[in-house]
Amino acid sequence: MSENLPPFDTVVDDLYSLPLADFVSHRAAYATRFKKAGDKTGATRIGALRKPTVVAWLVNGLARRDESALAELFDLGEQLERAQQRGDGPRLRELSTARSTSIRTLTDRAVSLGRDLGATVGDNAAREISNTLNAAMADPEIRDRVRAGRTVTAETYSGFGPALLSLVPDPPGDDDEAHGVPDTTDDAPESDPEDSSEAEQLREAEHSRLVAELDSAETAFDVARDAAEAADSDTEGAAAERRSATEEVERLETELEAARARAQAAREANEASVEQAKSTADALEAARARVVEARAALDALS
Repeated sequence: MSENLPPFDTVVDDLYSLPLADFVSHRAAYATRFKKAGDKTGATRIGALRKPTVVAWLVNGLARRDESALAELFDLGEQLERAQQRGDGPRLRELSTARSTSIRTLTDRAVSLGRDLGATVGDNAAREISNTLNAAMADPEIRDRVRAGRTVTAETYSGFGPALLSLVPDPPGDDDEAHGVPDTTDDAPESDPEDSSEAEQLREAEHSRLVAELDSAETAFDVARDAAEAADSDTEGAAAERRSATEEVERLETELEAARARAQAAREANEASVEQAKSTADALEAARARVVEARAALDALS
């Protein structure tokens, strides 16, 4: 009778809720269990699951421990998109401020969670957590992974978000007539103040969107630069460690040769000592024989 295996999604949720140190061993145990039960496809799918990075692990932990706060963040993202589509500049600014505050709060909670669990969470990791949350607001696929607690690596959003539906061009300038543009203002109907206000709101909304894009691009650049610097530092550290290890090997090899030489000398001294002891024993035996002979001769004379 085949084993009653848990659903694949249950296995995934269990694995991504574990401490990082337990992920690999539990994944292997699940894969072996599925394989023994005859579900080779399930075993293969489980074996293909990626171990999360520290940042992803912290985001997953946040998703499981603070689901309501994440839901509020994603709701903010939907409100931002609607405000952008309406061209509501004041509302965009209000929601952008709320988004920054929410991401900062959630990042602090994830960092605190990591430290409570004994993880080292530096500034780079905190920045990557913020980037992941920001990306989840903009990208539905990333949002689904974050909400489900199945993030495997730090995420960034490379798109530009939903564009405005339309942009109203600027009105003609005062010097158009000087460039041969006929002045038709007398014949044109008066502009509607509400239309002008709407156009201004659209321009403000587009400006806010571009500022947000620039901020996201600068943040991504900072993360990439920090990662490059960290990689350079790691490379230098690895090279120094390799040099140190090589020197240690050379030192140990020298000590080994010296120890071998001392061992050879000790063997030779021991062999000489054994030979000397044997020679001394032979001489002692010969002397004892002579003593016996001398006593026998002495007794015969008496």
